[in-house]
Amino acid sequence: MRSIPNCRPFPATTALAGFDPVILEFVNELRDKGGVAAARIRKYAHVARHFLVWLDFSGMELSTVDGTVIHSFLQHDCRCAASSVPIRLRRWRKCLSSPGLMSFIRFLERTGRIDNPGELDDNFRLLDEFLEGLCRDGFAKATINQYRRGCGGLLVWLHLSRIRLGDFSPEIHARFLGNQFVCPIPGVFCGQRSKRHGTAHETRLRGFLRHLVSIGRIERFEPAPVEKALPSRLCRFAEWLERQRGISPRSIRYQVRLIAGMLPDLGDDPDAYDAALIRRVLFDHMEPRSQACAGQLATATRMYLRFLASEGGVAARLVATVPTVPNRRLSALPRHIPAEDVERAIASCDAGPTGVRDRAILLLLARLALRAEDIVALRLDDICWDRAEIRLSGKSRRASLLPLPQDVGDALQLYVATARPRVDEERVFLRAIAPCRPLAGSGAVTGVARRALDRAGIKTFAGRGAHVFRHSQATALLRSGATLDAVQALLRHSSPSTTMIYAKTDAVMLQEIAQPWIGGIGQ
Repeated sequence: MRSIPNCRPFPATTALAGFDPVILEFVNELRDKGGVAAARIRKYAHVARHFLVWLDFSGMELSTVDGTVIHSFLQHDCRCAASSVPIRLRRWRKCLSSPGLMSFIRFLERTGRIDNPGELDDNFRLLDEFLEGLCRDGFAKATINQYRRGCGGLLVWLHLSRIRLGDFSPEIHARFLGNQFVCPIPGVFCGQRSKRHGTAHETRLRGFLRHLVSIGRIERFEPAPVEKALPSRLCRFAEWLERQRGISPRSIRYQVRLIAGMLPDLGDDPDAYDAALIRRVLFDHMEPRSQACAGQLATATRMYLRFLASEGGVAARLVATVPTVPNRRLSALPRHIPAEDVERAIASCDAGPTGVRDRAILLLLARLALRAEDIVALRLDDICWDRAEIRLSGKSRRASLLPLPQDVGDALQLYVATARPRVDEERVFLRAIAPCRPLAGSGAVTGVARRALDRAGIKTFAGRGAHVFRHSQATALLRSGATLDAVQALLRHSSPSTTMIYAKTDAVMLQEIAQPWIGGIGQ
């Protein structure tokens, strides 16, 4: 084992005495700092001595110590007492972190016994500057602390991996996301990164990386998407769905996922497909599913066979082998709430920025019967203030214009002019707290509707999401004398049969055409 500057080697034949120069120097430094109890100093000294014995027993040099070595020591099955070093050692208990060990590692780095980039303190100053910017932008204190833990974990991992910040790359980024260990460093980083990062953690990390790119500390790069590669035929199927069917990306992903689950049973060779195979595989996958999911699976299979037929992979007649799942569309009534409850929910919004935004959303849901996806996708250019119109795309991506009622227009104008954050973003509705990004999805609009119903004290079995306002508006229009054609135009249904379900909600009209019971009264 080669010699290390300022530190004699520790071969197994050399006694590692209790007053080894390295341990003694480490203990003296802790005493000089002050504020460290004598019992803790003794504990740290024992940990440092055990670490040196383990390195010697494992045949490792002190200069090779990095994050991997530290993690191996913390998780090692202790047999160090079997070494020939004549000192008493307590059996090591496995742990994820050790303040005493990291204090010793930092001491070895400061005294030049371990090579390191020497950027840790400077990198944390960059992180503090980034967090100060988040504070100025109005981020909540809890959110800033989450940024500190997540981004601090990256800086500590880079330090322990002996990687300079300027060498950061997509490959290093992927290594960090796949790593499960970040040991806290006393006085520098006290948080510990969770093993399950999740999308939120990666989003916070990307914000810090964009800041580092903007100040020139790392090169611009695009993180590699964490997606499972699809077979080429499924990729072409997704493109065909978008190009030929014009359905939404969300529906495309869902249908591709359904077909991907069936492919192992169907096989990769479309030439081998026949009616018996398709029906057998389809029935096997339908059996554990609900009726609605079975219908969606049948639809996806039908679409996939049409795609294969367009490529000449299967005969077009195979599409007819897919059975139709019974769907009693008109067996239930649309769930709705009375008009007075709708108005109470709208009136429950306060005059604060969040209340102004929520009131505009609720009026769009209640007056124009928009879907939650329409609210999320609405852009500033879609509102024509001069003609009092609003442009929507809907499920089929066919643009349609709807008139903008006065109260809805006033609510939108008030939100855009006074409550909407001043950011460079085309979407109309944004988060009320930093980061001021567009609403994440339809779930955010559903949350707005649910909170409004809760504030108004509305107890109903009609559902507590955004769609209940759409059903309620269609029901109210029919009961007030509007025609089905007018309701179909408002709801933007492509087929009149979709709107027919609302005809059953007009109880007064149904009573006029109801026939007497065949058996007569009293029989």
